[in-house]
Amino acid sequence: MASQFPPELPAPARWQPCDHACQRTLRWPVRQDATLLPEGDGPALPPPAALPEVPPPAHSVLALCGEAGIRRLVHRHMTRLRLTPLLAEVQDCFDCVADRVADFVIESCGGPLYYSQHHSRLQAGGGLPVLLDEVGREIWLVQLWHSFDDVGWPRGLRADLWRWAEPLSLHLLAPRARRAPLRRYPFEEVRAWFRASA
Repeated sequence: MASQFPPELPAPARWQPCDHACQRTLRWPVRQDATLLPEGDGPALPPPAALPEVPPPAHSVLALCGEAGIRRLVHRHMTRLRLTPLLAEVQDCFDCVADRVADFVIESCGGPLYYSQHHSRLQAGGGLPVLLDEVGREIWLVQLWHSFDDVGWPRGLRADLWRWAEPLSLHLLAPRARRAPLRRYPFEEVRAWFRASA
């Protein structure tokens, strides 16, 4: 039977990702420090912060980059994260995890429902299975920024994707790290940092 996908696009992710990867490797480490201790074990914690709404990415991202372009960006981002403590445990499950994340991003950009149809069973127990502390969130965002350059992501679309990914990263924080005030990283501010360092 002939493939239903155009030759320039890779076939979709494996539809049965290994449970080992999804249950273990995406539970990223959360720092244990005084600001995150449960009540009674240190200084009083600030109240939980209200998380911002995550706006959907502009449909122009998928229209102009295609699934293949989004998968390239996600794979590069995940490859960079693999060199950090955030994905230190990924080992031989890297492709499974990267495919799952790419499916999520493609669907979020208005593409086919790859993630919902093939990975939703892995969400049992609630929420995205990703936990970050504030340091991990900064690493996640910085590596995304560098990944834009690595894959030659169109400059006109970087802000569109960042304005989705930056608030999404707050939803990836572990509950005890979601304390007010939450640090925001607007696209224009981050772009100025990298221009200054260059």
